[in-house]
Amino acid sequence: MNPINKPIKKEYFLENYFEKKPCVFKGVYDTKFIDQHEIEDIFNRSDLMSFEGIKLMYNGILDKSEYIESYSDLGIERHRYIYPKLYDYINSGATLVANGVINEPKIDFISKYFASLTNSQAFSSIYLAYGDKGSFKSHWDSRDIFVVQLTGKKRWVIYEPSFTDPLFIHRSVDMENTYPCSSEPYSDIVLEEGDVLYLPRGWWHNPLPIGEETIHLSVGVFPPFIHDYLSWFFNRITDFDIGRKSLSGSWDDAKNKIKELSEFIELQLSSEDIYNEFMQSFNAEKRVASKLNLDLFCNGKKRLQLSGKHLRINSNNNLSINSGYIICNGTKLYLDPISLSLLKIIDENYYILYDDLMSYFNNTKHKQLEELIYKLSYQDILEIVNG
Repeated sequence: MNPINKPIKKEYFLENYFEKKPCVFKGVYDTKFIDQHEIEDIFNRSDLMSFEGIKLMYNGILDKSEYIESYSDLGIERHRYIYPKLYDYINSGATLVANGVINEPKIDFISKYFASLTNSQAFSSIYLAYGDKGSFKSHWDSRDIFVVQLTGKKRWVIYEPSFTDPLFIHRSVDMENTYPCSSEPYSDIVLEEGDVLYLPRGWWHNPLPIGEETIHLSVGVFPPFIHDYLSWFFNRITDFDIGRKSLSGSWDDAKNKIKELSEFIELQLSSEDIYNEFMQSFNAEKRVASKLNLDLFCNGKKRLQLSGKHLRINSNNNLSINSGYIICNGTKLYLDPISLSLLKIIDENYYILYDDLMSYFNNTKHKQLEELIYKLSYQDILEIVNG
């Protein structure tokens, strides 16, 4: 069930690599987890016309009219690939990209693994290419990415950052003259099926096909950033007396107010209570895609059967568990002792098998725990996944 057959140790990764330097994890992905036909089906189901849906890269991003057509279906405008043109471009070296893949269970499964590993939100894209012609030039991303080599091989030439810690407002194409890519590679590697490359934001990279089919999944992760903290705080500044003062007059008239304001801001931003309030607000706005389970929760004749199923918390950042509560898909839940014990174990064991979970508890607790799991899943706190 778990596509990551050699789990990455979270504390070790966060301490040594996250937002610090690239790393390759050899053979950690189970290449039998998803096959090429399943991947092609995802391209068929993708939103063809949105900018962030399907892209075809060939010396830049091709206009969709080159390979997608519109037609009327009983008065409804629909879209489809122009297959001969799409095939011609891919045979000539183009890369087909499915962006923002969501509600695809197997891709979501992989994406959630890396989201949980980094306590972040995730954004997934699939890249498919054949041949030996590159569709990209050296560039950097404004998000950390995990590259999962699903099929084939791909060469990655990686260079150290020239502009550190870029955000979504920054693009390498707009800044490459001011902050050019180094001429000396940091590393030059070939990813093989099952390998995972971690690449922090801002690190230049040039992905190159090597004459064979290559399909990789890119999972971008988005933790809360300092600018998120500041934006959240300054949106509340008028809640405080100092934030409603005027600044009419000269600097001599205003400087005492500015000094008072700066001291107030420093005191607030360095407060653990204020920081925790921000994190609660930030996480309350986030949502995690999970699978409908109508048969379990709406079929009154269906008997709850958890044996052989896997469990996951429907949140990517569960640090608040240690404070006695959890926030999942907009719901804040304070935890009693047994719920706290249960969720801590699930959080520490990605998609844990129900039978393994029960081994942590005395047999006399199993019925109570089964009912608790049902209630938490009904409330979208837990996700139940078939084995």
